Amino acid sequence: MPMSRSVRTLSLALAVSAATACTPYAVHTTAQPLLKGEQTTGNIVTVVPKGARVNDSVSKAMPSFDWERRRGLDDRSDVGLRINSFSGAIVSYKRRLDGVTLKQSRATAILVGAGFVNAGEHAHGEITLITSAGDSTRSTMPYGGVRLIQIMPLSTDAVSDKPTIGVFGGTRLGGRDGGISLELGVFYDRSALGLRRNDLVIVPSIAFQGLSFKQLFSGMIAGAPRGPCLNRPVCT
Repeated sequence: MPMSRSVRTLSLALAVSAATACTPYAVHTTAQPLLKGEQTTGNIVTVVPKGARVNDSVSKAMPSFDWERRRGLDDRSDVGLRINSFSGAIVSYKRRLDGVTLKQSRATAILVGAGFVNAGEHAHGEITLITSAGDSTRSTMPYGGVRLIQIMPLSTDAVSDKPTIGVFGGTRLGGRDGGISLELGVFYDRSALGLRRNDLVIVPSIAFQGLSFKQLFSGMIAGAPRGPCLNRPVCT
């Protein structure tokens, strides 16, 4: 019986983990767009502490792993593709509002995106206002802003959700083609499935730019090949 209960608890935890990994809270981009033709690739690791409730006494932290590539379009905008926890894809467009990309001053940009999450069960829409330092040569660049996310059902079996809104702040260390950024977000996100105890979600995350997941962890896996440099939180 104890073994059976343990198996059931583990199965439930895995099911909850799969079902709750679709809200891309983390931003990990500054207000400074990429130059035309410039590309960056990054890997984002996000954790929602106590993000899912397994039972009345146990809550599990919910990790997610996202991959993103961005490319500069013109003198004040770029576009990105984000693979969300291996179960969704989001295309986003970022445009600087207060000048061209090369303008060396504090920057403000708007980021809009759309796609699908949760293996196509839900459509995703987002709008984010970002502000940051405008000097792209800085080795340390703080940034922050406000983010609104809406997830909508695409099938009759998928649950409906209310908008998620929050604020975030972070710091990018190093250049856009190779560095780390640390970010913390605070969001109001009501769980439509009741998988969390609280509607206020605190989301720490870290992004590695210019490194693939294989390169990041190949040192831990004996004999893992090193490939070329390439650059899912809660369906509530």
